[in-house]
Amino acid sequence: MRKRFFCVSVFLFCLIALCACNVSAMSSLSDISRPYTGEYQCEKLSLGGEDLTENYEYIKLALGYGGDFKLSYRDNRGREGGYSGEYSVSEEKKEITFKGKVGLRNAERSFPMEKGAILIDFNFRGKLLHAEFRMP
Repeated sequence: MRKRFFCVSVFLFCLIALCACNVSAMSSLSDISRPYTGEYQCEKLSLGGEDLTENYEYIKLALGYGGDFKLSYRDNRGREGGYSGEYSVSEEKKEITFKGKVGLRNAERSFPMEKGAILIDFNFRGKLLHAEFRMP
């Protein structure tokens, strides 16, 4: 009898707890899982229409779960470099926004995300810089 009372009590407690939750206030599954986190490889890189992909051994973009990013590269001469900052993703707008320091000022740029790829297009010294990052 005690066992049955205990089971019914636990069931009622769980039912009350679930009914008291505001489902609309809960995060979506993608907010929790953040499927866009991970390491992306640069598959295309061009400046002013000139393909620069062959000039680099790798260009990687790592998106961390906590909202930090790191861009790293190594060119064919063995020179390495990188850049880091913070990012945020808007699933409604299907875009990613990068924030970081450039010299003494803060910079912020948003780019579209399509079919799991990050597409970067912006004016760099009067020429169009185009890059596409995808997960391997």
